[in-house]
Amino acid sequence: MIPSASRFGANASERRLYSALGGITDRSDWVVFHSLVVRQHLDKLMGEADFVVAVPGKGLVVVEAKAPSAVSYRDGVWTLDGVPSPHKSPLEQIDGAARSIRSYLRREGVIDGDEPFARLVWFTSIGRHHFGGRAPSDLTFFEWELAWADDLAHPAATIEKAIDEHLAWHAESAHVDHRPEGVTVEKVERIAAALTRDFDVAADRRDAKRETEQREAEVLAEQRFALELVEANRAVYFDGPAGTGKSHLVAQAAQAAVKRGEKTLLTCWNVVMAERLAAEAKQLRGPLWVADLGAVMLRVAGLDAHPAGADNAWYQDELPRLALAALAGHPERGGYRHVIVDEFQDIAGNPLLLDVLLALAADGVRLRFAGDERQQIMRARAQRVDPFEVAKARIPDLVHVRIRRNCRQAPQLVTKIESIVGRPLGFTGHRLPTGTAGGAERVNVTPGNEVPMLAGVLRLLVQEYGSDGVVVVSPSGSRSTASRIVAGEVDDRAHANDLRWLRANLGDAQGRVRFGSISKLKGIEVDAVVVADVGPDARAWVEEHDLDWDDLLYVALSRAKYRAVVLEAVPTS
Repeated sequence: MIPSASRFGANASERRLYSALGGITDRSDWVVFHSLVVRQHLDKLMGEADFVVAVPGKGLVVVEAKAPSAVSYRDGVWTLDGVPSPHKSPLEQIDGAARSIRSYLRREGVIDGDEPFARLVWFTSIGRHHFGGRAPSDLTFFEWELAWADDLAHPAATIEKAIDEHLAWHAESAHVDHRPEGVTVEKVERIAAALTRDFDVAADRRDAKRETEQREAEVLAEQRFALELVEANRAVYFDGPAGTGKSHLVAQAAQAAVKRGEKTLLTCWNVVMAERLAAEAKQLRGPLWVADLGAVMLRVAGLDAHPAGADNAWYQDELPRLALAALAGHPERGGYRHVIVDEFQDIAGNPLLLDVLLALAADGVRLRFAGDERQQIMRARAQRVDPFEVAKARIPDLVHVRIRRNCRQAPQLVTKIESIVGRPLGFTGHRLPTGTAGGAERVNVTPGNEVPMLAGVLRLLVQEYGSDGVVVVSPSGSRSTASRIVAGEVDDRAHANDLRWLRANLGDAQGRVRFGSISKLKGIEVDAVVVADVGPDARAWVEEHDLDWDDLLYVALSRAKYRAVVLEAVPTS
């Protein structure tokens, strides 16, 4: 019986018939459906079959249960006193349900279409004795398509009579092809599975991630008010710490400009950041170019690729001069009505790069810059600049807009990052709920345990956030533990299983955990970050290059939205 108990709210006739059918003990291969709702009804919005009995070797019987106080049939019109819709033909109810069930099962590929479907109206409140020896029938129905209260005592025989008589009658017809032998026990099981599919489902990591992404989108949407406040200004500089939605704002500014049909450039210095901006704007159709500034200068200069082994002098001096010369001779390669720059602090320290940006602009250009002074992590402390003041010196009407509300990181993660870095990040508040799960921790790594510690942390984070939600960053990418593992330069036989797991799960391919230097991946935004290779060697490298250690760590940890782990090398005692 499906379901295993009479449905809640079943009427008296359905309860009586459910009890009778449930008492059949010698037809173990039968399947009886009760109160089968037919949403995919062919004739109306929805319908219901009181009972459907699947009989292996014979066919299916669709049963309508009625308990009227009186039954009248005059001139082809039924009147069933004491039931809802007393003039509705019970046989027509069966016909509509049976057609819909047959059609559905054929669409699902469960039946072939030659399986017999019989019908039966069961009046559970009126006895057969009212008719003497034989119940009524006429041209529209057969005597054996009606069952009575007496028949509740032998329900299996009543069902079998209905299907047997149906088969016998249609066996005489040359135009009806019934194959009762095709209704096998296996087919009945497939019918049962198709009509009432069972499933259990619980929210998993993907559901939680989708809900989180929706919440993040709502929070960022609230931040767009900043664009509206400064819409009338020609040149605007958005200044704020990581996580305040600066990238979202400049991307939105670009989208608004393109929708108006205005030629727009959206750029930044970092290649990964440019890829992220391009992904956010990929649905737009119009005069928009999204690319890192190196790629922009390359195309403007008419070059196909950067030279092999290009060094910092190429990107910071030679290429900008080539681009400026090309724009002087071919101003049509610029002419942007909107020049929008994210991570402007990466560009502000080189006047040539700012020259290129302004040379790309059309007369009356509208400028939108976004930056964070503390993210000049690869510039020596003595060479760092105030990005806004640099731009203001060249663009006198530049408006400074400070945004300080955290839109990205779990507040608990921010608190932990501030503790690790040793200074506040600069937020005035949080748009995400304070109870949002998150945090950061330091994990000590002793010499020789780099492989198992990295593998152990990553296994836990990947289980919670997925491989695409985790990155590993290191102060120096080329000599990092992750880089050397993937390159096959690490031979740790004592932890061979961990080493194999890391080699199989680290990399740029889909389904692997991405890794790289902090400077390379500073434009990324993920659920969880592992900051590896932190220790005396890394600090010495930072001091050698006169970089700011706290800012480097701040940038690394702020790539995470919810969870961060610092793997810090400590000497053995």
